[in-house]
Amino acid sequence: MERYAKGFRSFSGFLLLLNLAAFFLPVTVCTQVGYQPVRWSQLSYVQSLFGHANSGEYAIALSQKQILLVVFVMVLPLLLSLLAGILGILGNPRQKVSSLLSFVVLICYLIAVLRLESLWPQAKITQEYQRGAALTLNLAVSAGAAVMAVLSLLATPRKVKKAEQKIPQVREIKQQQVEAKYNIMMEKSNRKKAEEPKAYVPGNPRGVLVGLTGIYAGAEITMPPGEFIRMGRQNTNHLVFEGQKSVSRDHCKMKWNADSQTYTIYDYSSTGSFVNGSHDCLPQNLEMTLEPGCVLAIGDETNTFRLE
Repeated sequence: MERYAKGFRSFSGFLLLLNLAAFFLPVTVCTQVGYQPVRWSQLSYVQSLFGHANSGEYAIALSQKQILLVVFVMVLPLLLSLLAGILGILGNPRQKVSSLLSFVVLICYLIAVLRLESLWPQAKITQEYQRGAALTLNLAVSAGAAVMAVLSLLATPRKVKKAEQKIPQVREIKQQQVEAKYNIMMEKSNRKKAEEPKAYVPGNPRGVLVGLTGIYAGAEITMPPGEFIRMGRQNTNHLVFEGQKSVSRDHCKMKWNADSQTYTIYDYSSTGSFVNGSHDCLPQNLEMTLEPGCVLAIGDETNTFRLE
């Protein structure tokens, strides 16, 4: 979108610069029978402000009100066209000054078209004053520039307000991942000092992993019956152990068997999984059955869970 905004704004600036060419074209034409037409450009009117206008019968003599009109409908839009044209072509894609100035230029030239006759002197016999081609060109290119300005404003990307909220802690992010994928309810505990996990009640299996130590300490993770939950450092897992070097990228997967009230674990890690403090890891790439009440260490004793 930013590229389109810059393109529209550059084209608008190019059109506005065409007003500089119209400044030298005839804006007023005086015709008289038996004489060559006399043409005054906007430059001629501006020169009259400094006493350098045509002399003799066709001299431009302006009143105070006419001088103000020349300034506001000829000098001012010319300067604004030059400024807006440069900003539109060379300015920042997000700047809006050139677009706003194009509307001011269009308004000035609309006033010039409506009020040009007030700059004409009293016509003598056989004399007639007409509009030249200059204001027609001014009006056409200024209207085109205004259309391009509207398109550039519509295409300019809106600024996104920076979020003022604190970035969630890694542990909270992991909990949200679990909740989103498996609707697992995780209880938050006081992180300043980890609470002691609830005492395990034998004979009452409930399909819950209770975090004893590590990144999930204090959390209770309800296992969906019959569905595997994958664990590992990589964020494609359901339980992510970011920054835990003892845990493999893809470490293992587990599920709760509600019918038999047992757990199934399939370990495919390089660091191993350990049960009840044993120094011998579970066999890799084989499905193993674990009973409720076991304490499972993922990689080492840094991250442990009790199977309830």
